[in-house]
Amino acid sequence: MQKRRTRWVIAAVGAVVLTVSVGLASVAFASPGSGPIVGSVIATGSMRTGMGLAVHPGTNTVVAQYTFGPHSSTGWHSHPGKTLVVVQSGTFTVYHDNCHAMTYGPGQSFVELPSSIHVGRNETGSDVQLGVVYFDVPIGGAFRIDQPQPAGCDVA
Repeated sequence: MQKRRTRWVIAAVGAVVLTVSVGLASVAFASPGSGPIVGSVIATGSMRTGMGLAVHPGTNTVVAQYTFGPHSSTGWHSHPGKTLVVVQSGTFTVYHDNCHAMTYGPGQSFVELPSSIHVGRNETGSDVQLGVVYFDVPIGGAFRIDQPQPAGCDVA
């Protein structure tokens, strides 16, 4: 039962994080996003230690859900802590600062590390829905850090 609850919490936090990220993606960035992106925070809260996840005092876990319209982009960014992303529907492509792309489909998930500078894109003509959980977000701080477009990578 505890394992199932922990999985649910992780999934819920992921959904909230994704929603918030997409919502912020419509705001000005060092590398601006593009296209229609709608996001909403589902929940924000601190976690107590001992839940099988490494959490740090003074940080929140944020759960968000996002809908990326056709041909939309997050703009280049990073996160203050690890980020768990789950693709609910559609196809989502992530480019890292070396311009290497990874594409994810429905039911697939991935983790972005705090050191990862990346851009997420919906390169299709259909909506993409993501659930995101942001870990180690400073209380009162942002879960997204705008980054400039890497030199030699023409992906925006």
